[in-house]
Amino acid sequence: MEKVYEEKVLEVEPFGIEPIPKQERHGRARQLFTLWFASNLNVVTWFTGFLGIEFGLSLKYAVLAIIIGNLLGGVLLALASAVGPQLGRPLIPGSRRAFGKVGVVGLSFLNLVNNIGWLAVNLVLAVMAFRKIVPSLGYHPALLILTVATMLIAVYGYNFIHTFAHWMSIVIGALFLAMTVISVSNLPHLLSGAESAAGGVDWGMFILAVAVAFSYQISYCPIGSDYSRYLPESTPRVKAWLATYLGCVTVCIWLEILGALTATLGMHAGPMDFFARLMGVFTVPALIAVILSIMPINAMAVYSGGLAALAMGIPMKRWVAALVTAGIGALLISFGGGHLAETYKNFLLLLSYWIAPWLGVVLCDIFFNRQPEAERNGSGWPGIVSFICGVVISIPFMSSVLYTGPIARNYLGGADISYFLSMTVTALLYLIIIKAKNAVKKETLTARAPVGAAGME
Repeated sequence: MEKVYEEKVLEVEPFGIEPIPKQERHGRARQLFTLWFASNLNVVTWFTGFLGIEFGLSLKYAVLAIIIGNLLGGVLLALASAVGPQLGRPLIPGSRRAFGKVGVVGLSFLNLVNNIGWLAVNLVLAVMAFRKIVPSLGYHPALLILTVATMLIAVYGYNFIHTFAHWMSIVIGALFLAMTVISVSNLPHLLSGAESAAGGVDWGMFILAVAVAFSYQISYCPIGSDYSRYLPESTPRVKAWLATYLGCVTVCIWLEILGALTATLGMHAGPMDFFARLMGVFTVPALIAVILSIMPINAMAVYSGGLAALAMGIPMKRWVAALVTAGIGALLISFGGGHLAETYKNFLLLLSYWIAPWLGVVLCDIFFNRQPEAERNGSGWPGIVSFICGVVISIPFMSSVLYTGPIARNYLGGADISYFLSMTVTALLYLIIIKAKNAVKKETLTARAPVGAAGME
């Protein structure tokens, strides 16, 4: 078969959610480092670091929560990315054996909502930064300009996104490094303030801070293989895992700790007003860095949202699906507003309520279900039942603005451990069902075997 895409950057990607042909496979595992480094090298990651301080934690415990949450969550994101070369397609459509056709459609819808939500959160911050630079620019013109720029990157697709992320990891990395130096130099009282903080720690809020950092990482898991599916099938999983893990964890820990440091100043204004006050005479270059840094993750949200729409069975071209995703995201925030910190915290936690149990099933199916079961066969009831049970069991442990379970409220001090519970329960239940199903299948085949054949065995 003739090669039509290969490593061409300025050509619209012709493939969607179908398995990538072997002759089109290209790239190396190391490019996953720059992709995930650049995608998290933005003000959204920095802002995530604020939340531990917002919860009332001291700087020491806020930093500890950031480190723990990212180290744990990064393991799962790296696993979702590492299976891409062998799978050759997006992870949710590739989990059809576990969830069946109906299950994939439902999960793809949730993934579409996930990506539109990320796009909306990112666009809000980018628009704020843009209008800080150009105060005369209206909200909607700024939103339109940034949305169109995001669309152009996503329309070209996989190769363009990887190339763009590579260069942004260098440019934005240098800018954020300068911002780190400037920020720390503007916080001379930090160490003395941290040392003078007395008393214990609210473990409920500490666990909640870990939950936020963990949720930030696993929220990318449904799109993990979107950006590794073109790699050659022979790519070692260990190399893909390590490149992804180092890329996402190092930058998140760095910027979130920086966010926690700067949050100790207090934030009585909007995030961009606070940012401008912090950066002083370097405000304009820093705001430009903010806008540029948000472009890679916005492009990924639009691109993966388009793939999710295709996985739902919506008949359209990949690039058209990307445009529709960007349009919906921009429309949702066209009226702006909201309490950003609280909304963002609950958005991250709500994402984990379906992603965690889904991960429990899909990773167990990939790594532990060795049966040569055809992908298109079966209704996917083991995965669906396990998923639903995991979510239901975790409900009493949930803690969000929409609902707080009795166990989280009365015994955990507001901490949210539902994602850990749902993932564990779902994985164990799925493995039990699959083991029982395979045992029944084996007994049935043995019973149907001819007597002579059974005797020969």
